[in-house]
Amino acid sequence: MEKSMTKINIGIRKVFTISFILLSVLAVFTVEKLYGDKYKNAQPYSCLVGISLPEVENPSHGELMEEIDSEKQNRDLNVIMKVAGNDDLQQCRDIEQLDSYGADVLVIAPIESDLVRKTLAGIKKPVIILENPDFADSGTVYMEYDNDFGSRVLAKMILNKNLIENGVVLLTGSEDDPVNNQRKKTFLESFTDEQKEKITILEAGKNRDEAERAMKYFLISRSDIKTVVALSAQTLYGSYLASVKLRNSDKEFYSMDTKSSIDKIANKEFHWVIYDSMAKKILDTAEEIHRGISVKNKITIGVLQ
Repeated sequence: MEKSMTKINIGIRKVFTISFILLSVLAVFTVEKLYGDKYKNAQPYSCLVGISLPEVENPSHGELMEEIDSEKQNRDLNVIMKVAGNDDLQQCRDIEQLDSYGADVLVIAPIESDLVRKTLAGIKKPVIILENPDFADSGTVYMEYDNDFGSRVLAKMILNKNLIENGVVLLTGSEDDPVNNQRKKTFLESFTDEQKEKITILEAGKNRDEAERAMKYFLISRSDIKTVVALSAQTLYGSYLASVKLRNSDKEFYSMDTKSSIDKIANKEFHWVIYDSMAKKILDTAEEIHRGISVKNKITIGVLQ
């Protein structure tokens, strides 16, 4: 009887073992059936680009991330993007992590910090620095929009229409934004001291909501100014929304930004200085560096119109 029970137990174990093997084979077959085509169609890449940006609260950085995500399609590269939350220590960690991931080229929009500068000095791979002239010597390539030219074109639009005579409000970003500071400085340099007295400078923050709040407070006391100039598309749009809500939108609105940022607003009544895409130039340059092609150590993104 004992021998008979042993045989039965052995037989049951064999049945379970065979069943488990069959189920495993079936599971593998099912996974292959469901996902095999996806794996077969996955595209390999030869270049990994690691990107570190300060924050997405700044619309230009969020816009750049979207453009890069779109622009990377059908290229022989992959992209990892990190955002530091405007924390210099976090950006240092992000840079080191991107380096450890094996990124072939790093793209950094640096936060103004000695810690970030020191971290960049320790990176042995090619680095593209974005839009902070104080860090121009911290990478292989320095890339920025032609802020001086664009700002002069914007000022010329105001001067040509003699809009300065009736007063202008200039909406600027935060003082810790190097792009904002450069555009503001060059724009104001285009006017005489007498003309500058008719320009009211309004610090409007980093995004549309902050610009809208700032403009609302401004319009309560200064509803007479008929020309609004902003240094980015989202700032301009925020000022426009404030004007509409306070029923004081009989103004002319002028600004500068990339085509993709402007297209999101889609207001034909605004007047623009339009820049070419930085995202395309970033990825073009990264690929060229990876392939060993010589590139300029300073690249300027020009104005389309």
